[in-house]
Amino acid sequence: MLGLPRLYALDLAAAEDKFRQRSRQFHPDRFAKADPRARRASLQRSVQLNEAWRTIKDPVRRAEYLLGLFGYEIGAEEGARANHSLSGAGRARPPIPVAADLLGRILELREELSEARAAGDDPRVQRMAADIRGRVKAALGRVADAFARMEDSGNDLTIRDRELEGAARDVIEIRYFRRFLDEVSVHDEGLALRDEGTTHA
Repeated sequence: MLGLPRLYALDLAAAEDKFRQRSRQFHPDRFAKADPRARRASLQRSVQLNEAWRTIKDPVRRAEYLLGLFGYEIGAEEGARANHSLSGAGRARPPIPVAADLLGRILELREELSEARAAGDDPRVQRMAADIRGRVKAALGRVADAFARMEDSGNDLTIRDRELEGAARDVIEIRYFRRFLDEVSVHDEGLALRDEGTTHA
């Protein structure tokens, strides 16, 4: 949609310029007086461009998209499923389950978060969130490194598969950590609403 190379490390400013250029080109307002078919096509293209840009600008979605091109479908709960029709050269790959230690850690974090919220211990909640944000940042760094090593490997399928599997494992971890951070955001919003109510009272 954006005419970008299929790489993880992209110049996002240049990518945004391409997005804006193409958005102007296909903006529905330019087709307001066109026939209905051209208007529908313009609207569809605009939706596709917006979705493409959302995928490119988010490093996790960008990684998931690239993994999908190589046959790894990152699932919501089941880890990564290998889509053999996309994996290339008929190379079968086993699915990547969610690591048991990750599931255990997430369960512990949720329990700890619930206890901290029940106790009204906001500093503890914020310390937990800061730790998880650090883990997400570290995992994103590993994903970027994995794609860089894969792209540098040329046609070495052994390296490619190893790096893709590592990136898929990290993306699965990031998904779980992001869900935990969503729960923290709900906590923060609740505090903000409570504080706002206290201010107005």
